[in-house]
Amino acid sequence: MEWIEVRITVPLPKLDAVEEALAAAGAASVAVAGADDQPNFEPGAAWGTNLVTALFSAAGIPADLEDRLAAATGEVLALERVPVEGQDWAHAWKARFGAFPVGERLWVRPSWVKDPAPPGRVELILDPGMAFGTGQHETTRLCLEWLDARVHMDEAPAVLDYGCGSGILAIAAAKLGASRVLGVDNDPLALEATRNNAAMNGVPDRVAVGAVEEGLEGEGPFPRVVANILSETLVELADALTAVTAPGGEISLSGILAPQAERVRAAYSGIRWTREAREGEWVRLDGVRES
Repeated sequence: MEWIEVRITVPLPKLDAVEEALAAAGAASVAVAGADDQPNFEPGAAWGTNLVTALFSAAGIPADLEDRLAAATGEVLALERVPVEGQDWAHAWKARFGAFPVGERLWVRPSWVKDPAPPGRVELILDPGMAFGTGQHETTRLCLEWLDARVHMDEAPAVLDYGCGSGILAIAAAKLGASRVLGVDNDPLALEATRNNAAMNGVPDRVAVGAVEEGLEGEGPFPRVVANILSETLVELADALTAVTAPGGEISLSGILAPQAERVRAAYSGIRWTREAREGEWVRLDGVRES
């Protein structure tokens, strides 16, 4: 089979939209690096400009890929198409990614890395290149760190992951000690990815999945709520996310660029904000529902 690597230089605010659009277009893999081609999997790494590479079969690359990306980002991005050898791309691509720690207890590794997690760490298996979050992006790591600190087996709280994407946050919550986790998303591909990843990580019995409205019907409120989605959507969902957080329960929001944090905070009148965590240009807001 012949393959084409698509290379795009992407500003940070457009990164998530580009990754999701490429995955939806049928990319076999999507990888992110700094503009100097430094792989984006080191905790704490962040770039204002990113090099996104996506692998397509030569027969499967959409003819309207530029138009799809323009629709997703609101601007025209220059694409470079590079033919690659079918026998070499997989090993070269996989070699760029390794396992890494998050917080005090978590260890995220691709499925092809066989080294065991260090003692005392909980292992999450997720492959880079999958859509919707693999632990490499700053906002995902910020949310994983919050779960690492706020979900323990002795309390075993129920957790809601609103906008579950790949399911990495829901799976982390289950493996850290949540009694049950509900992951909701409006993208059928995200729901399928969450189910598959929960099964691969051995927690399908504790991670329920559903579309937002149907999945939340009759559920909650939850003592722990996490949402890693764009700031504008967080503002629109302020009342809904407050309502699914139990009184006295904790909520954590990310997907927020630093200049957007105050607007998000102001939208949540029922939440007392307790902490702001920051990694690179991204912010996580932690709070407690007061009433």
